[in-house]
Amino acid sequence: MRPNPPVERGEGRGRAARSSVADAAPDRWTRWLGMRLAMGFIAVVLLIDVAAATHAVLIGFLALAPLFAAAVESPRHTAVVSATATTAAVGAGLPSGMLGSLDHLLRVAVVITVSLMAVYVARARTGREERLRRMAEIVRITQAAILREPPQYAAGVELAARYVSAYEEAGVGGDLYEVVADQDRLRIIVGDVCGKGLAAVRLASAVAGAFRQSAIVRPDLTQVARDLDDLVAREPTPARGATFVTAVLVELHGGEIRTVNCGHPAPILRHRSGDLEELTVSAPDRPWGLGGPRTSEKVGRWDVGDRLLMLTDGLLEARDSDRRFFPMPTLRACLAEPSVGRCLDAVWDAVHLHVGGEPHDDIALLLAERSPTAQ
Repeated sequence: MRPNPPVERGEGRGRAARSSVADAAPDRWTRWLGMRLAMGFIAVVLLIDVAAATHAVLIGFLALAPLFAAAVESPRHTAVVSATATTAAVGAGLPSGMLGSLDHLLRVAVVITVSLMAVYVARARTGREERLRRMAEIVRITQAAILREPPQYAAGVELAARYVSAYEEAGVGGDLYEVVADQDRLRIIVGDVCGKGLAAVRLASAVAGAFRQSAIVRPDLTQVARDLDDLVAREPTPARGATFVTAVLVELHGGEIRTVNCGHPAPILRHRSGDLEELTVSAPDRPWGLGGPRTSEKVGRWDVGDRLLMLTDGLLEARDSDRRFFPMPTLRACLAEPSVGRCLDAVWDAVHLHVGGEPHDDIALLLAERSPTAQ
């Protein structure tokens, strides 16, 4: 993101749907909680007033009930609580015989005034929440359109992807991934746009679109990287900060892995034996948009059953309450799950457990496994 639910891709959507169904029951119990508490408060004030024979001194406290309701309830429910509080304030003058006195009328006027303000506050709050909900939904749809679902199987490779957006803390992010299948090879990009907000989403969309074109026509990844570098360099510079994109380009062709790293976290290769290997280079190229030379592809190998995880820095920088980073050895067990989809579910669960809630930055994950038919 929860006020704003995260965007999750692939098999994780089934788990998210089941979680929403499980959360629906508590929502039914808490839906009227604010109104119940407000009504209970009114009853307590009246009982104390009658029992203590305070002669309407406590009537003013009835004005707190509409305020309680305004904080969590709809304008209609707040109006019901306000009407109840006003009626109780009027009726509270009967036991003491102060009904109609100046003191009693002044206290009732206070309850009425606060009640009207509470209804206004509830209306303003719910209107603001609705606008935020609509904006979040627009962002979710826009980002889902940018992050297209990768094919489950292509060129002898099984694929799965996840994207979790933490818009509550970080705003809308610019993490991106894209997969282009060309005959017997796959070309993949996983990247991260510097900055947040709609400008980052717009640049991420432009990079993903340009990659889809360049990955088909260019003979090697280095030229693809140059094309995308030129694209980002032509983008207008925002008022604050520089515009640049970190990314890793990967080509999978049979048992061969070719990579070009432009200032991005290195992909992690999990061998069938369980060992983890970072596909690092001695000096990664500079991010796109900052210029500099582009080095040639790094060539590696992977075997049937090996899995390649491409990620963004939101995973590496996920911290717990003691500010400790996510322990990367945890990935060993996560990537040993039976399917690529369950592997990414396990990674997300591990991040959630480590952070103790939602991460403070967006996380994009793409996992590829070489299947036996790729031999």
